[in-house]
Amino acid sequence: MDKSVSLIIPVKDPDQRFQKCLAHIARCNPSPMEVIIVLDGDRGQPIPTADMTNLRTIRLHDTGGPGRARNTGAREARGDILLFIDADVLVPADILRRIRNDFAGSVRPDAVFGSYDDKPPAGNHVSQYKNLLHHFVHQNASPDAFTFWTGCGAILRKRFLEVDGFSEEYCQPSIEDIELGYRLKEAGATILLDKTIQVTHLKQWTLSDLLRTDFLLRAIPWSRLILRSGSMHNDMNINMAGRVSVILSWLIIALLLLIPVDPLFAWGAALSFLLLFMLNKDL
Repeated sequence: MDKSVSLIIPVKDPDQRFQKCLAHIARCNPSPMEVIIVLDGDRGQPIPTADMTNLRTIRLHDTGGPGRARNTGAREARGDILLFIDADVLVPADILRRIRNDFAGSVRPDAVFGSYDDKPPAGNHVSQYKNLLHHFVHQNASPDAFTFWTGCGAILRKRFLEVDGFSEEYCQPSIEDIELGYRLKEAGATILLDKTIQVTHLKQWTLSDLLRTDFLLRAIPWSRLILRSGSMHNDMNINMAGRVSVILSWLIIALLLLIPVDPLFAWGAALSFLLLFMLNKDL
């Protein structure tokens, strides 16, 4: 028998992107048993309408972050599988069939997630770079994943409750899904990265958004998580090539600053840049 699916979406400020997100969910065939919208901070925002009889909304009085919102939806959910998606993604019509097939397949995972596709609609360079970088990283990662992703990720409800769901220490979108993945693996769970499950990301990035998100909301808390867990996996954003690239990037900056002292440092910067390029030529 196919497992039932509860689809959970945390949303802070419903907008046109969220309207498109709901419209694509309404086209899903088969459809989820229920679609639970969790409004993270009730300020009287109207929820976009959608042609779905299985839609319900939970309004939280104050903003507590997406982790808490997803946990609230999960506690109310009745499905065997919890499918989390972000409010600014478009899912394919056969998403539930793919998710169910993965859970019923030979791997029998406890959790499954996919990636962004390679056709981000936002046309500015920063948005194209950020979304395509995410696609590249996930498409080149190991299917036997060590982490989790809530852009489009599903987990057995029983397993989710066993590890107490998402950490609620993150009051804004950060690494709450990565942290959950670490705890799942520590508990012996199997997490599958299905590269055929791809969703379209509607977010339009600016350079300030990218720098703030990647440094303050991801790099710093993820570094703390690595130190706390005592392990660094050679995969995803923290593979060996990525680590060496960070070192080379800082080395290039340092060598460029030293050129006024001795022009020979320019050769070191050029060599470091060449090594950086060779490490990332596939990207």
